[in-house]
Amino acid sequence: MTEKPSSPPPTVQEVLERIEGEWEALQKVLSELNADQMNTPGEEGWSTKDELAHLAAWARGLAALVREQRRYPPMGLPEDAAPNTIGIERMNRLIYERNRELPLEEVLAELQAAHQEAFAAVAELSDDDLMRPYDDFQPQDRRPDGHTPILWRIAGNTYGHYAEHRETIERMWSNE
Repeated sequence: MTEKPSSPPPTVQEVLERIEGEWEALQKVLSELNADQMNTPGEEGWSTKDELAHLAAWARGLAALVREQRRYPPMGLPEDAAPNTIGIERMNRLIYERNRELPLEEVLAELQAAHQEAFAAVAELSDDDLMRPYDDFQPQDRRPDGHTPILWRIAGNTYGHYAEHRETIERMWSNE
């Protein structure tokens, strides 16, 4: 998961435009794949469907995060799950295990809903909120990097994350 973009936009409107731009780019790539392709695992074991379930979980978590709600239960993770307690790799494995048997249509619907929820949650913020530290939004989940602006988490769980996994999906199918 990408945590820090190189040059984050300074306003909520610009953040929303970045989110929507990367969402549209992801949708374009997905529109070029059929169901068999989306369900076929790549070299690292995850299918496109698995990548999308992963994106949906992190988008759900982001929506809860910026609304100052517990971040991990909406992701389908235990209440005490956190990168600084169980690690990102284990969190991602739990998300994978929870979603791997879901039908493609259900994963696509969840991704759409999670994206819309994350987009709406970010739209509720003020420009000043973007620079508030993570720990302000999740005081019960204080982290060593909790002083960093929430903008980093927004980027890392929406437009930066969409771009990262879109590129992974493109690489998976570039030889087709």
